[in-house]
Amino acid sequence: MNKTKNTYLVGAWFLFNTFVALYPPLYWSVGESGKLVLGLPISLIYFMGVSISITLSILYAYKQDVKNGEFSS
Repeated sequence: MNKTKNTYLVGAWFLFNTFVALYPPLYWSVGESGKLVLGLPISLIYFMGVSISITLSILYAYKQDVKNGEFSS
């Protein structure tokens, strides 16, 4: 991918993560259900999924910056 496409991809991913992590009604709807997935509350699965997505987006952005020479002196 070229640099511009990666910039938009990372920006969209960050925007998605921000919306999913900070939009309370979404969490409330997940947290109220009380359903279990693999024996775990679905709200825990939600938080773990959001956390993993945020971590991966930051690592991907870092990797792309290193690849583009943003950190070279």
